[in-house]
Amino acid sequence: MAKSINYPSQDWLDKWVDKWLEDNPDTKVDDFQQLYQKAETAWWYNEIDHDRPTPNDLTPEQEKVSQEMRKGMAHSENRKAPVKRERKPNDTKREIIETLADSITKLADSITIQNVERQIDFELNGTKYSVTLIAHRPPKK
Repeated sequence: MAKSINYPSQDWLDKWVDKWLEDNPDTKVDDFQQLYQKAETAWWYNEIDHDRPTPNDLTPEQEKVSQEMRKGMAHSENRKAPVKRERKPNDTKREIIETLADSITKLADSITIQNVERQIDFELNGTKYSVTLIAHRPPKK
C-alpha cells in the first residue's frame, strides 16, 4: 500500500517564513513569493530526509525500469576491451638457459627445462634444485 503524500500547510509555510525573517533581520525582502518557494523547498527536503513520499517519486514500475537501466552503468563508459599483448621472445635468456642446461647436464642425474626463458630443474645426488633466471629492467633515469 502506497503511503500518502503530505503537503505543506499554509500555517507551516507562514511559520517557516516568520522564523526565516527572525533569523535574517538585516535582509531586505523584495519578493515574498520567492521566500514561500524557499519554504516549500525546505518542506520537501525535510520529507525526503525522513524518507517520506513526495510528488516527484517514481512509481514502483518506473523504479524497476530505472534500476534495470542503471545496471552496469558505472563500468560501461570506462571499460575497454582487454588488450592482447604479444610477448616477444627473449633470445638472450634462451641462450643463457641452454648454456646452463648444457653445463649442469655434466653434473646432474636428471635435468628438466621448465621454461625456456626462465627455469631449469635438476637433481644432483638425490637433492632437487631449481635455477630461475631473472632479467632486471634498466634503472629509470
